[in-house]
Amino acid sequence: MSSVEQISAKVRKYIEARILPQYEKLSGHAGGHIEQVIDRSLEFAKQAPGVNLDMVYIIAAYHDLGRLIDNETHNIESAKMMRADKFLLENFTAEEVETMAEAVEDHRASLGHEPRSIYGKIVSSADRNPTVESMLERAYDYNKLLHPDYSEDEIIEDVRVHIREKYSPDGYAAKTMYFKDPSFEKMLVKVEEITKTPESFAKVQKEFNRKRFGK
Repeated sequence: MSSVEQISAKVRKYIEARILPQYEKLSGHAGGHIEQVIDRSLEFAKQAPGVNLDMVYIIAAYHDLGRLIDNETHNIESAKMMRADKFLLENFTAEEVETMAEAVEDHRASLGHEPRSIYGKIVSSADRNPTVESMLERAYDYNKLLHPDYSEDEIIEDVRVHIREKYSPDGYAAKTMYFKDPSFEKMLVKVEEITKTPESFAKVQKEFNRKRFGK
């Protein structure tokens, strides 16, 4: 049985019908990323015996929904949505809903403080890109959306700087990974190699874009 199949039918039906489709309205944080975070969250939950898998699934599905309102405060907006969600309020205790909301608030690696619960640590860790390809795709799409007036070379250099700040050995995402993840560790080694100079990174990003977009 896969991890997702262990989620209660009622919860899966609600999330798949009412929450996940909303990500289609977003650019740069669409369904592929959310599905990845869900899968990784459920995998990390195996390292945390006793957690409620329905809660893990809901948190992962909800964590970026606040981007529909504001990118910069999306974690806060996502938590507000959860606290007002009638389905959650009717099917979970007030304490459980608050735990899920706090986990969503705490999921951003850049916040500078440790998540308040194991649930926050799970989704925060799952939100890290596990491969170079997913990192290049997500960072490039987001920076292009954020800076529509930038030239292609400016976008690529902005991506390189962001990636080094986040994923270099001293980066905030690298230092706050709460679960063992060999694929993430391999990705960090590769990031250090390809981002050393603007020239080396531009070559990698442009080749990736060429394969991805066919131009």
